[in-house]
Amino acid sequence: MIEDVWKHLPYAIYLDTNVLREAGSRLERAWINELLSITTKYGINLCISELVLAEWCEYLGGVLKSNRDKLLTSLDLLKHYGISIPTIQTHEIKLPEKEKLAAMVKEKLTAIGITVIPNWTAPLEQLLDEAVTKRAPFEAGGKGLCDAVILESYVQHAKDNFKEPRVLMVSRDAAVNRSSGRFEDHGVIVDFVNEENIVERLTSLLDDEVAALIEREKVQLREYVMTYEAEILEFVRTSPLELTDWMIDSPFNRVMRGEFSFGETVESVLAIRPTKITDIIGGAPTYGGETPKGRYPVRISVELELDVVVSTYGRSPLSDFGKPMAIVQPDTLDGSSPVPFKKAGFDWKRTESIRTIRRPLTVLATLDAEKERGGILDDFKIERMI
Repeated sequence: MIEDVWKHLPYAIYLDTNVLREAGSRLERAWINELLSITTKYGINLCISELVLAEWCEYLGGVLKSNRDKLLTSLDLLKHYGISIPTIQTHEIKLPEKEKLAAMVKEKLTAIGITVIPNWTAPLEQLLDEAVTKRAPFEAGGKGLCDAVILESYVQHAKDNFKEPRVLMVSRDAAVNRSSGRFEDHGVIVDFVNEENIVERLTSLLDDEVAALIEREKVQLREYVMTYEAEILEFVRTSPLELTDWMIDSPFNRVMRGEFSFGETVESVLAIRPTKITDIIGGAPTYGGETPKGRYPVRISVELELDVVVSTYGRSPLSDFGKPMAIVQPDTLDGSSPVPFKKAGFDWKRTESIRTIRRPLTVLATLDAEKERGGILDDFKIERMI
């Protein structure tokens, strides 16, 4: 069966920085986990270059800083309204240095099966010539230098590691997706896809027999796991949950919708109900965690339904913008009998309401890996919540 697969599947799949961003800061999107499941099962090389790693870490650094700033702003807001919180000093919330962050991220990526390959080094003259002639991915003004280095890194990796290289390039960048010539010049067969259709494309590259096998395995896994649905929901129901989503809607979002109030915050939780299993993915390693030795990982998505008490804090004068402050008839105004404006003022009154919201949760379970390779699903164990 595997011999047939290699007539269709690529030997390597290369990721661009923009699709890593789409995968989420914890690589939590379904498509990346489906991709990891397939590449792990069939031994396909899933790679990024050192430059992609650096660019993604730069993005992650921005995400971490933004979340740190939001946390400090949220603490100030809570203090302003007299809500008691632990004392946290700004200097205590330290962001990792770039080198430390890069090493940490590289270790996590390697653990789940993503290889970081060296950057391609080329004579400056070659890059300058390509920038002048605007060879893709170069565009007007020389834009595209980083993309060119990333693409050539992948070309070099394919040439060095595979006798008859056949690869996939996953990117959302139009200029990158016009760069097939860079691969073809070196005898590398390449196809370009984005993250939305990478799993579908891989499936289509399999012959009918293997594609049907994968689908049967997915159905078989779902049917097997669903026999433990009650146990899984009970595990969630009886386990401590860390609730961090305290603001339902931020003031910024409300202002963008023209609602000039101070937002909605969760004051308390009345009830939490795990309601159903929404998705089951087998074989995808967990980013930032380890799968027990000899075990086959299964990610189970569970929907939580929460009854919460929500506080809405008043409004500002901006909420009266565009409303009539006075009603007058021009020819009746004599200058001596002024018509007063209605006074706009802050309304600090807090109102509370009970709302039902839904949030996703992932449960990690494992099976006997040796039996799973033989097509037998056995020894189901719930490991932890992610």
